[in-house]
Amino acid sequence: MANNAGIISGSSSMGRRKFLKMLGVTAAATTGIAGIIDPFNFARAAITPGEKGIYITDMYMGQLTGCGGIIVRLDTNKGISGYGECRENDGYVATDLSSLKPTIIGMNPTQVDRVFNAMNSAILAYYDPHSASSMSMIPRRTGAMCGIEVACWDIIGKVYNVPIWKLIGPRLRDKVRIYADTDQKTLATLPQYVQTRLDMGFTWFKADMTLTSMCTPNTDYTSQSETGYPYTCYTINDSGFQKFADYAAKYRSLIGNDYPLSSDHYQGWASEINLDVPSAIKLANLMSGSDYQGTNGGWMEDIIQWWFPDQFAQVTAGTDMPILTGEDIYCLSELQPWIDAKRLDYIHPDQGTFGGIHETRRAAMYASSKGVSTALHCAEGPFGFAANLHIAAGIPDFLALEYHHIDDSSNSWFDSVVDGFVRPFIQSDGHSFVPTGPGLGITPNAAASSHGLSWTQVT
Repeated sequence: MANNAGIISGSSSMGRRKFLKMLGVTAAATTGIAGIIDPFNFARAAITPGEKGIYITDMYMGQLTGCGGIIVRLDTNKGISGYGECRENDGYVATDLSSLKPTIIGMNPTQVDRVFNAMNSAILAYYDPHSASSMSMIPRRTGAMCGIEVACWDIIGKVYNVPIWKLIGPRLRDKVRIYADTDQKTLATLPQYVQTRLDMGFTWFKADMTLTSMCTPNTDYTSQSETGYPYTCYTINDSGFQKFADYAAKYRSLIGNDYPLSSDHYQGWASEINLDVPSAIKLANLMSGSDYQGTNGGWMEDIIQWWFPDQFAQVTAGTDMPILTGEDIYCLSELQPWIDAKRLDYIHPDQGTFGGIHETRRAAMYASSKGVSTALHCAEGPFGFAANLHIAAGIPDFLALEYHHIDDSSNSWFDSVVDGFVRPFIQSDGHSFVPTGPGLGITPNAAASSHGLSWTQVT
């Protein structure tokens, strides 16, 4: 279900006539979705003639208390700094930033393709993101690379005084629909949490429905090894299906019939035990009912872990309920076989794992050319969220972007620690405006320090 709210017909003006002329050619070329824009080549051609002398001089990192991942700051000899945010759950970020720093110091950040390729080559010395063993490492160890990549785009935008969305393609919408994540609740407490989301203006919802939290083992479900499966299986019993139905029906009754309801975490994030295929298909078909999730824009996310593609594809083929994955996949080269083989209905990359802005944009445009829509996963803080807004602004058949911090203390100050967001952050129609300032369009302000943000030189 494509989201047309906030669609616009034109773009804002920019300062440099030559750059605007070139951008117009690029935008025209992307009108036909089959021709995928290559932001790396576009940015290089546009910027190299005027900015050959800019290079990265230093790297710093900081973090907001209880909100998002490590924020990386790249400084340059031109006095321009760029910001990016690393995947929140990646515990290797600080180590990997230190390892990658010697590679990127002295490089031209406007040559973001060269910076990214150099980092990708360097990281292979200690971690291969495409190896079989890495597929089940959740999250993938790519957060540092992604944070640096976004910081480079932020610098490019500031060099030319244009927002990132103008560098990577035409802006199709000036605001982006946001979906409200909802951690596992009980039937008794669910109403108060859903009401908070309704009061904030959300119009798209996602519910965690975790088997082991909602159900009783050996009564509502069993776990055992089954022939032909590469993992230990959960098999749901009738009483377990009823508990799933009761939870989904309760959520649906609270939001009414018009809003999409998605779901996630059936066996828990990164669980080594997964639903068997018959249970997964039966659950998906149950959730497709209009009294439960329904198929009106909702989805079932990671119904089986993505590194079990055969079982995942069987579930997708066995139900009309939209099935989605992608948050822990790295780069289009890993996701493209899923799209080509029709193993999923929607894609759901997280730019903080997927490779940053360029790779996520490429994946969305490739998926669109194959009739597959895109939602964006985001568990990060303001800088990661802003990066996603720029990506979502130009995706033709975009669904919704995740907002992950509703039930923690940062919800009260999430957008106040940076300048550049239109406030209130979540508008009454459940959308957030795309920043229009240079680069990411947001910068940390004085309030950020009161929420833990201070800069430490990466060594």
